Amino acid sequence: MRNRIYSGWKRRISKLMIASLLILPVSVTAPLASTVKAAGNTYYVDTNGSDTNNGTSFSTPFRTIQQAANVATGGDTVYIRGGTYRETVTPVNSGTSGNPITYQNYNGETVVMSGNDLVTGWTLDSGNIYKAPMAWSLGAGNQVFVDGVMMDEARWPNQTGTMLNPTRATAGAGTDTTHVVDTSLPGGGNFWNGATIWITGGSAWIAMTSTITAYDSVSKKLTFDPLKLTNNSAYNPKSGNKYYLTGIKDALDTQNEWWYDTANSELYLWAPGGGDPSSSTVEAKSRMNAFDLSGKAYITINGIRTVASTIVMDSNTNHVVLDGMVSKYISHNKLNTAANEQTNLGINLDGSYNEIRNSELAYSSGSLVTVKGAYNNVINSYIHDGGYVPDWDGLVNLRGANSLISHNTVSDAGRVTVYFSSPMSANDIQYNNIYNAGWMTDDLGMLYGPNNDGQNTEIHHNFVHDNKATNTKPGIYLDNYTNNFIIHHNVMWNNSGLQLNIPSNYNLVYNNTAWTNATTVQAWGNIFTTDMYGDRIFNNIIKGYDPEVTAYTIHGSEVTSSPGFVNEASRDYHLLSTSPAKDAGIAIPGITDGYVGSAPDIGAYEYGGSDWTAGHNFTSPPSPTYSTPSTPNMNLVQNGGFEYGNLSSWTATDAGNAAVINDNHWVKTANAGMSRSQFFGLKLSGGVDGAEQTITGLQPNTNYVAGGWLRTPAGETAALGVKNFGGTEKSTSSSSSTWTFVKVSFKTGTTNTSATIYFKKTFPGAGEAYFDDAGLVPDSAVYQSIYEFDSFENGLDNWVTSGGTPSLSSAQTHSGSNSYIIKKTSTGLSKTLTPYTTKLSPCGSMTMLQRPTCRLLGLLMMVLPFEVLRSIPRLRQRIIPIV
Repeated sequence: MRNRIYSGWKRRISKLMIASLLILPVSVTAPLASTVKAAGNTYYVDTNGSDTNNGTSFSTPFRTIQQAANVATGGDTVYIRGGTYRETVTPVNSGTSGNPITYQNYNGETVVMSGNDLVTGWTLDSGNIYKAPMAWSLGAGNQVFVDGVMMDEARWPNQTGTMLNPTRATAGAGTDTTHVVDTSLPGGGNFWNGATIWITGGSAWIAMTSTITAYDSVSKKLTFDPLKLTNNSAYNPKSGNKYYLTGIKDALDTQNEWWYDTANSELYLWAPGGGDPSSSTVEAKSRMNAFDLSGKAYITINGIRTVASTIVMDSNTNHVVLDGMVSKYISHNKLNTAANEQTNLGINLDGSYNEIRNSELAYSSGSLVTVKGAYNNVINSYIHDGGYVPDWDGLVNLRGANSLISHNTVSDAGRVTVYFSSPMSANDIQYNNIYNAGWMTDDLGMLYGPNNDGQNTEIHHNFVHDNKATNTKPGIYLDNYTNNFIIHHNVMWNNSGLQLNIPSNYNLVYNNTAWTNATTVQAWGNIFTTDMYGDRIFNNIIKGYDPEVTAYTIHGSEVTSSPGFVNEASRDYHLLSTSPAKDAGIAIPGITDGYVGSAPDIGAYEYGGSDWTAGHNFTSPPSPTYSTPSTPNMNLVQNGGFEYGNLSSWTATDAGNAAVINDNHWVKTANAGMSRSQFFGLKLSGGVDGAEQTITGLQPNTNYVAGGWLRTPAGETAALGVKNFGGTEKSTSSSSSTWTFVKVSFKTGTTNTSATIYFKKTFPGAGEAYFDDAGLVPDSAVYQSIYEFDSFENGLDNWVTSGGTPSLSSAQTHSGSNSYIIKKTSTGLSKTLTPYTTKLSPCGSMTMLQRPTCRLLGLLMMVLPFEVLRSIPRLRQRIIPIV
């Protein structure tokens, strides 16, 4: 029996070692436009050229970039001479793989593509105010520049602040949903009629705008149309809210202000310093786009500057590279109404395999770059100063799949610096220096996403610091209904740290440091208030956990006091050699690989390990590549929340009526809706109906648990099941009209590496059944022991030997330099469980008489296979799964 036990233990260790090799991240390099190309034609563009030239030499250049874009084909290069080009370029042709079309500034000359046109013909109106004819208008998108500096639309109070910290007035008593009362308001009766009010109402989450319809100069009360969100106190204007007014001529009363007379097509301006604007270069925005690359492929744009314009792509754009760009005043709209003017602004990376790198993006009323589609990358760029009409979107607005957001500096936002929202999947947000969010709003994370399925998006190795919000200001904030994120090796300071609002599922939080001015890890929710199923939090230097996180997540192996940093005051959060975090963590494959010492360190830095930094570096540009995430306990179901909006990765079965329904569950109750979280859910109907997905890459002879949410409004029976795993098909049913979570535990066969998970309406009646949020992870009842790890680099400390001392070996190792050989007939090792594992088991809550047996069980679970324990009659009743 003893020989069989030790032989089985050796097989168990071998399986763990093999598993750890199988789950290492696999690097996938997106095939972007090649930098090696066949020789093609060369064209030249010069502001002194002519579009009647052939464009093939310095002496016969085109006048416009568009003319070159009309004739350039794959392999051609367009050299653009220095100067300002006031046009929107829409290439006629695409390049091909290995033969892109390249638009390049010639010999480092400064090329500016401007959305502005010149305004001339100034005459005096009155005082310091001049006017000039301006035949175009972009309405709420109008912008005016004097000598390259953006002017303010005529406003009150006058601007003495900055773009992101502007001068604002304060609403007083009597303010409500459609009124602002302020005793300091100037002007007589109806003075402000027709003006635009900008206000951060209610809890100041976002800014909204509306039109003033009446002004009572006696009571100092403004009346305006309803804002786009007035459904609760979080948005309704109230006393203390900040606001300003724009858009009437009578507010034009100081330098650096303008007003546009739509009726007469005239621009009024009080230029900087006063006087005739004719002595300055005055420009007004006339075009939205510098390049329109919709439907185009294999185009490279190098070293070109844009101002007051953006670059657009669509879902068919692919293999476009934007390199060495300087883009300023990318997007502007002064409104935020029900039309959602601030959504999806900035340079748009849509389609697939497109990239912006080594660039500066600055100044936008909303986002500076929006990433959609798949395999679209933002690399080594300086992205700053946006969101001065703050809505939900961040400076980086991520809505795509398999995208790499890497080595960027992202700073200074009216609200969020990096925002992510569905549909998205398996993005990689890494090595970014992110700071100064929340200049104008509250209740936000610097990296923030609500109601979102990340589908194993990784957020790792980022500096996240200095949230300027007054209230609720985490560094990384997964708001309610946000699932499937892997958050590791981030350093956070001068924010509250981590927040995982409820419900929160399959979010993995490992090896982060959140310290200076941080709070405990927070969670809040008002529906499904105990649901943090699948969340795991390990190896973090944090200030502790709030009661919800403590109660509803699996967590441990943390340092919560005196972490032993090199120099906290200088923001050096590396560990001292005496730090309690050193060699105190647990090994997590795919997260702590390559650690130094007897065990991984707790926190974002490994003492003596490979160092890392974050942010852009134009002097020595990095070349990161996208890699797919791979670590135990990540959810293995693809499109488990149906947030692709379709049955991608699923197959309809039985009646074949499976359909994905758009029914946003936000603010719905637990017994309502066709989705349990986020936007989409699965509907089965018309008798017995189903949908299934086959999941590959499982480990043989391994325990897993599938989970999902079911709702049957008419009380019919529905089920979650698993089959084709090498064992007998299993399922769990529900007939509840309230969303109900069910689980199915199963063990793969000795050679099986796949399983099929399914949702099924099993009752043949005519009613409907709804399903959502499927998951499949290793079963923690058996799998938890992987977190107890020792590489034996410090010998047999904390281990108990039996039958003699095992032999030291350096020939066969999994990591580090040492291993020990266990002889099946004469030697053995055992180890007691560490405190974090004990915390996850029920030992701490048992009586003094029960605890020795429980602790003995814990020791045996480290040595014996689970099946052996289960076969011992007196221990069978003591085995309590860890959930």
